[in-house]
Amino acid sequence: MSLPSLDLSLADNPDQRGLLLDQLRDALFNIGFLYVNNHGVSDDIITSLSSRIPPLFDLPDEKKLAISKLNSPHFLGYSGFAEERTQGSPDLREQFDFGTELPVIYDSNSKSTSNPCGRDFSKLYWRLRGPNQWPREEDVPGFKKALLDYQEALSSLSYRFVHLVEEAFSIPVGTFDRFFRNPTTSSSSSPSKPQSLASHPKPTSSPNPTFLPPQHRLKLLKYHPIPPSSQLPGQGVGPHTDSSGWLTFLHQTPPEAGLEVLSPQTSTWLPAPPIEGTFVVNFGNAFEAATSGAVRATTHRVVAPRERERYSVPCFMGLPLDLGVGHVRGMMPRGLGGMREREGNGDGEEGRGKEGREKGGEGPLDGRWDVLGESVLRKWMRSHRDVGEKWYGRDVVGYYTQ
Repeated sequence: MSLPSLDLSLADNPDQRGLLLDQLRDALFNIGFLYVNNHGVSDDIITSLSSRIPPLFDLPDEKKLAISKLNSPHFLGYSGFAEERTQGSPDLREQFDFGTELPVIYDSNSKSTSNPCGRDFSKLYWRLRGPNQWPREEDVPGFKKALLDYQEALSSLSYRFVHLVEEAFSIPVGTFDRFFRNPTTSSSSSPSKPQSLASHPKPTSSPNPTFLPPQHRLKLLKYHPIPPSSQLPGQGVGPHTDSSGWLTFLHQTPPEAGLEVLSPQTSTWLPAPPIEGTFVVNFGNAFEAATSGAVRATTHRVVAPRERERYSVPCFMGLPLDLGVGHVRGMMPRGLGGMREREGNGDGEEGRGKEGREKGGEGPLDGRWDVLGESVLRKWMRSHRDVGEKWYGRDVVGYYTQ
């Protein structure tokens, strides 16, 4: 068994669009992971960033540590080898975390009536939003522009891809736009009609002051080769589901493999090697919970390479941090939540989905984690306890890691 691969250019062909939607529904319902090709992101944008990743990691330690994640209450910046943990065990990789460039909005004295958005910015999870730490331009020339261009292209792709997911599951197209775009955004075609994968919505001249854009996140990862003779366990990153985003687009730099996906049907690990011209797409816990398991958040891991470095770039589509999973579920069409039971699978949110999140400890398990920001904050406290203790204190870290 291998992961399905979908040709997104079929979305622009009226005679083939139905086939694509059937393939998409099957992939998300049955495995939750897939490759996409002909996705519309140019090779130049991908190469411009990927070619600068090795020089970034090759910088002297003092230059990488100058933008250490320890400097950032937003958990943005550099993490050294084996500093991040998954389910309590160290991940054998280095990484840089970047997000949509946004200002700080956390205010411990804020009240929901004191800002145009009508939100309570004293909630601790709002402290996750904030600006990036960047390497100096002279150290990696052109890096910042390359990353920002890549972020913009992937954000655009993710919005268009979500419209396909909505259509595949008979969710009114545009239902989720309110989470990612200003509500006054319009496009040349009606939201209820199928849109071309190449179409881009255009904002109106009067943006809604209550709209707050989410912060999408991106990691640049370097997995170090672990010789077979080494006593290290070989965990590039441990088994997990994605808790910090709505969906994930992953670029893998050939040729080194390592990503593996746990088959929901056979409980065996399926390899997901780099394939030229593709992204790997998977969905996060929030999407699975919101659809009551109709869309899977599938467990995956990375096995540390044995011969050479492995580089990859996962891009996580964020959601408003104050969004409750229950609120999103209420927007779903009637009957969507029972799809898995009607198919005779019976392993939706009350089965495999919930169990998988309990094992990973990173999902909306109970009322404490229903609000996305609480779940994401918990994820960061568990994976980077040192950063959490520095900026949030031991009591807060203790609460989120109990």
